[in-house]
Amino acid sequence: ARWKLFDEQINGGLSECCECTVGGVPYTSLNNGMRTNAGLDVINTLCRHHSVNAPIFVDNAEAVTQLLHTDSQQIRLIVSANHPTLTIGE
Repeated sequence: ARWKLFDEQINGGLSECCECTVGGVPYTSLNNGMRTNAGLDVINTLCRHHSVNAPIFVDNAEAVTQLLHTDSQQIRLIVSANHPTLTIGE
């Protein structure tokens, strides 16, 4: 994840903005899986900067084929028709 801080205007001027991008693609144009991994990337950066780790709840984890690695514990919330009641697993 990278941050775009300025938009270039038609007149050549700059307009301030703050937009998360992945590979140059704006966050709002990413699919759900890439949005989730972009969020994990931001969390990793903040954790390293502040020297802290806390559990991360990842909702809709079934939408991501490969979650980004974190040093923090990931609690993945997954919808599954095969488990009509809460299941806790490794």
